[in-house]
Amino acid sequence: MKKHLIIILAILALVCTAQAQRSRGKQVSRFTYMTSIGYSNGVGNINIKDSTGALIQSVNNNIPNFSLHQLLAYQFDNFFTMGIGAGFDIWRTTAFIPLYLNLSVNMTSTTKVAPMAYLNLGWSFKWYNQTKPDATNRVVHGTEWGPMGEFGLGARLRFTDKLSLVISGIYKAQFSKIGYSVVNPGEADYSHLYPNRHQNALYHFAGVRIGIAY
Repeated sequence: MKKHLIIILAILALVCTAQAQRSRGKQVSRFTYMTSIGYSNGVGNINIKDSTGALIQSVNNNIPNFSLHQLLAYQFDNFFTMGIGAGFDIWRTTAFIPLYLNLSVNMTSTTKVAPMAYLNLGWSFKWYNQTKPDATNRVVHGTEWGPMGEFGLGARLRFTDKLSLVISGIYKAQFSKIGYSVVNPGEADYSHLYPNRHQNALYHFAGVRIGIAY
């Protein structure tokens, strides 16, 4: 009798454990949204070269980038979310409207605080642009629209099943053009008013993003 009771208790324990595992691993599929704000600062330099490849000027990419983004996505399970996002990226003298695809991955699904990562890939359209060059280096940053990308690594803090706080460190890249001037001998110098040359440029940024997912 005692042996049978032990066997029954062991079976019940196994059933309860399996049920708990299924509950913790329960997949939740639904539409989800996230509103986020971010700040990043430019890193590195933009090297301006002539047609022969000789360096004309090295410009410090010390550009602040404030952003407000909205994401609409579908959560396939507790780990993967995919969707589309749009927003505003505001630099010191110009601004972009990014439109992108998003892939987010939660590295765990059972903890209240879960490590996560995301990737945004898309295109940034121009919102506005200041045409007058910077007084110190006489260049105009970000003069054209172009492809963009953003990678984030951080944590998701769950308040409820549908409400979370997402905090991540980010790296951003924006492909655009930089305007500058070349003044030949004997020509009038209007480099303080407008650029007469443009060159492709890849801008790099590092910073932080905070979002509310719901």
